Amino acid sequence: MIDYDALRTDSAALIGSPVTAAGLFVIDIGFIAPTAGGVAGAVAGSTAASVLIDNPLADGLAAGIGFDVARHAAYQGAADAAGVTPVMVLAVTAHEIVLMDWDGNVRAGTGPTRVFARFSRADATVTSSKTGTTHHVEIGQDGVTAKIQVTLGLLSPGKDATRQVLTELGAD
Repeated sequence: MIDYDALRTDSAALIGSPVTAAGLFVIDIGFIAPTAGGVAGAVAGSTAASVLIDNPLADGLAAGIGFDVARHAAYQGAADAAGVTPVMVLAVTAHEIVLMDWDGNVRAGTGPTRVFARFSRADATVTSSKTGTTHHVEIGQDGVTAKIQVTLGLLSPGKDATRQVLTELGAD
């Protein structure tokens, strides 16, 4: 479990400014076409199914595992291409919006240790949209754009901290 008070404190120490809100966001690579995800999930799923016992429950579980593996690979590939981590800390200060690294997932990990991007709150444009429980946020300034997302479903971790970040960005 992530201590969001510590995340704000650690973020503030790294960027040298008090942080009013901090949360974990995932790189937004857009929507994966169902056919691409289905094919990747089916291929990886059939491999996993051969390891598990042969029954409908195991086949369904294997297909789910295959889809998750393919999805994780897509996010990791997009993050590597952009020179960031798949999960990032988004911290908001009185004057800045800062994206930093996170080593882990949205439930556990460590960081931040380095800054990926800084945006001026006065000059950056923030746009957002929502698909179900997923919030897509785009932050841009001077030709630099960051596309991130976060899911605020029933069992999503860190919802209060994330909602505070979205509110500070005007993206809630």
